[in-house]
Amino acid sequence: MATENLPLAGVRIADFTHGVAGPYAVMLLADLGADVWKVEKPDRGDPTRYMNVSEKFGSDIPRSGGDYFLAINRNKRSVAIDLRQESGREAALRLVAEADLVISNFRPGVMDRLGLGYEACRQVRPDVIYASLSAYGENGPLASQPGMDVAVQARSGVMSITGHGDSGPAKPGASIADFSGGAHLTVAVLAALYQRKVTGEGQELHVALLDSMMSMLSNYSVAVIDGEEEIQPMGSGHPQLVPFQAFPTSDGHIVIATGTNRLFRDLCDVLQAPEIMTDPRFATNNARVANRAAIVALITAKTSMRTTDDWISVLERAAIPCSPVNTLSQAFSERQLLEQGMVEEMSHPVYGSVHAIGAPYTFSGSRPPIRKPPPLLGEHTEEVLSTIAGLGPDAIAALSNGVVTAQPTNALLRQSTKIEE
Repeated sequence: MATENLPLAGVRIADFTHGVAGPYAVMLLADLGADVWKVEKPDRGDPTRYMNVSEKFGSDIPRSGGDYFLAINRNKRSVAIDLRQESGREAALRLVAEADLVISNFRPGVMDRLGLGYEACRQVRPDVIYASLSAYGENGPLASQPGMDVAVQARSGVMSITGHGDSGPAKPGASIADFSGGAHLTVAVLAALYQRKVTGEGQELHVALLDSMMSMLSNYSVAVIDGEEEIQPMGSGHPQLVPFQAFPTSDGHIVIATGTNRLFRDLCDVLQAPEIMTDPRFATNNARVANRAAIVALITAKTSMRTTDDWISVLERAAIPCSPVNTLSQAFSERQLLEQGMVEEMSHPVYGSVHAIGAPYTFSGSRPPIRKPPPLLGEHTEEVLSTIAGLGPDAIAALSNGVVTAQPTNALLRQSTKIEE
């Protein structure tokens, strides 16, 4: 898909996000064709530049960033500006004046204190769409509190229903508060862009990670609020459907998901277990939920007799929803084989070949391409501030404290795990 044909081609974003949720949202918009100017602290940059678990990466932090930064910052241009300086704020407002969108995820009030709040931005760009993201929202007793993904997950209740009953609270392996918040912000931004096209007016919008997490728990809301039930953790199981979980095989695990009575009967045929099908304890889904332990034990006795591949073969032929329980490396490899384009390769100027999960959508059969690798810190400072903000070389050098061509210094190469606001 050519860049000019991408849905958001021509949309320009002044990006003041950092960490995970905000940069992920902006990356989704960048994948759709938006031109993103990622404003970062000189000599330090986005905190995710320091988040790294792979020995292959992290030798050039923060100039290049660790594996986390590489994963969620493609298709952006990095601009190093010190927003604590008046000249930095003025330069940032020059970018805002040329932007369709301003996006930030500082705690409420921080952008106002920097002189970059909605009212200040609207003075230089009256139809600007000003989008912000925070942990707990703009109002209320928690608004000023810092929040990380795990804290939001805990407050939302999701950790209380994750894991097994005797294991204590468990965090899902994925950072679902951050990524669901980023996805919801993207939806809101796209709606605001459409509304501005209709009305000609911009607006301010906000998404809270906690609200996003609560939305992800909507299927339990009626049972808990109106039915006065508490949902208990049950591993891979589902509180409202049985069988709907992982079962052991002779060499691993397989997930079997029967959401209807017909699928349950089909499963019994595949398992060659008429005694399970005709047992009155399992006649309906509600009955199976009430007798969960008994039916799980009977199915486990069957599935543990054959390999995962054997079960996948027969269950897929019967059109019963199923899946092997993959490791992440197996899942990424499988995705590469099943559909080219979802796992993509990009060329990084420091690390060479780096793989990335592609955009999760196609348009007329084409997936949006990775146009740029994640930027070096300040890599595009001169380019953006000269062509967009109209600043000269001396002013640019002063704004970025010299971080224009992203050359490393001793300070840049110091490893750190400190996450700053």
